[in-house]
Amino acid sequence: MIGLIFAVLLLAGSWVEDTWANPAHDRLQQMPSGERNGFFTKFLKGSGENCDAVTRNFFQGAAKSGDAIWNVACRNGTSYSIMIYNDAQGSTKVVSCAILKALNAGECFKNF
Repeated sequence: MIGLIFAVLLLAGSWVEDTWANPAHDRLQQMPSGERNGFFTKFLKGSGENCDAVTRNFFQGAAKSGDAIWNVACRNGTSYSIMIYNDAQGSTKVVSCAILKALNAGECFKNF
């Protein structure tokens, strides 16, 4: 389901021919912030995460591989880090910001 949402996002955007580009991330960056909030709300709800509505989104940075990290805050107080892999499917990994912090694996809403 997670990959399917990003696949739809990819199809809605323009195709990028460079193999190093991250098309799902590129499409997200083109959206106004409010539209991204709505997209991430639907994405998280579809992924079974506890997010009633995204109120803030933040591009944290990208790895040399082109994988992009977005952070989102939800109205109910939860927040997530979403990694968008640099692949044709727009594969993702979602981790709670609280878990990242508890594991000393990073902190959300801070640039790399």
